[in-house]
Amino acid sequence: MPGAGPLANYFSGEPDWPPMVSYSHVAEDGKRYLFREPAPGEARKYMRFINSFVGEPMSGLLMDRKISLKEEEAWLDSVVRGVRSRKVVMLSVERGGRIMGNCHVERLPWKHSHRAVIGIAVSAELRGVGVGEALMRKTLEMAARRLRGVESVDLSAFDYNGRALSLYRKLGFEEYGRIPRSAKEGDRYFDEVLMRLELPLHDRPRKG
Repeated sequence: MPGAGPLANYFSGEPDWPPMVSYSHVAEDGKRYLFREPAPGEARKYMRFINSFVGEPMSGLLMDRKISLKEEEAWLDSVVRGVRSRKVVMLSVERGGRIMGNCHVERLPWKHSHRAVIGIAVSAELRGVGVGEALMRKTLEMAARRLRGVESVDLSAFDYNGRALSLYRKLGFEEYGRIPRSAKEGDRYFDEVLMRLELPLHDRPRKG
């Protein structure tokens, strides 16, 4: 359920900005997880999370090395600034003070500003218990409210990631193309599947 999060409202300097939100979610494994927006000063938490994927075979991510704290601080700063300027929506999964997943929607710039892209990463231990689906749904709901004028959301996934592709189709994403041999792991090549979700017509600006 939506509600005020347990963290300080770091948007307090923006009078027209809603408080930081958090959602309590009970997964299929019976455990309760917190979905919440990111806060400044948490780069080390996010660094530990994203670096946990390095070395995982066919993780679905492009990373092939660990991210430094400096790199993660710069990334988190850009996310917070993006949220403030209504260009980014992001929710993270947390349990016991540990980041275990995140989903991020970002509006594209310039003449692409009617479009956004979405990315998601969830720890291996959370896969198969409905957390990824719930996280994507909540993030897309927030994006539809906050990123006004966005008409569609794009994503890409590697063709070996059947579980993720099935989830995206379930959420309404449709494949519109592929990039052959887009990624290489060892001596194996993988296609990149391009997918798009068209937002409801009532969310789009009127023509004329």
